[in-house]
Amino acid sequence: MEENIKTLNYKIIGKGKPVVFLHGFLESISMWDVLPLEGMPFQSILLDLPGHGDSKDLPEEVSIRMMAEVAANTLEKLNIESYEIVGHSMGGYVGLEMAKANHNVEALCLMNSSFWADSPKKKADRNRVIEVVRENKNRFLNEAIPGLFADPEAHADFIKDLLDEAREITVDAIVYSTAAMRDRDENEQVCMRLGERLKIVQGEKDKSIPLEDMLENTQEKDMNLTILPDVAHMSHVEATDKLRAILAEFL
Repeated sequence: MEENIKTLNYKIIGKGKPVVFLHGFLESISMWDVLPLEGMPFQSILLDLPGHGDSKDLPEEVSIRMMAEVAANTLEKLNIESYEIVGHSMGGYVGLEMAKANHNVEALCLMNSSFWADSPKKKADRNRVIEVVRENKNRFLNEAIPGLFADPEAHADFIKDLLDEAREITVDAIVYSTAAMRDRDENEQVCMRLGERLKIVQGEKDKSIPLEDMLENTQEKDMNLTILPDVAHMSHVEATDKLRAILAEFL
């Protein structure tokens, strides 16, 4: 690992086998506060991904692969060589790249995330996001974040906190992450190699990862998929107890 690759802000909870938690786009390690990780039978290692939370530095190369390398470097500095991963949305993309590079990734939970590359339409959507963010970051946040929930009014307090935190993320960091997600690789082979060590959690009403896309891409593949009814993109908030039970069983 190159010495000039920086490390990420992290938080460690509990003891036992290490499980790395990777948050999603516009989030930070605070997203995991809703889960009672202190009572889980493993050690939780929470990382702030580049440009998010207290990890302010951005890698020079714009890529999910480089975000994964910085995350892996952080774990290496903590002397953690073998671990499992829970990745939400963008964090799932990072987790896939970490699993691709390191066969010591023992298991991976893709939570409201996917393993295929962006379609041309999705790439165009990402490009529009970049344009809007450069023009008016707060307008983008005010429109995008409530849309992550099936019922935004039911989670108004959480959305307010998430908006407050997201406003601290710089335009450069949002543009970096959006471009990295747009250009990420397809990683189906990583999923097939993991086999039963892969878990996918899908929201029935997720607009960011539509259910029809997930069903199409997992059709006739022996993948461990759980669909949460009446849940959109934020299963840790919209179905906290169900997600906790899923993670406790899988991990």
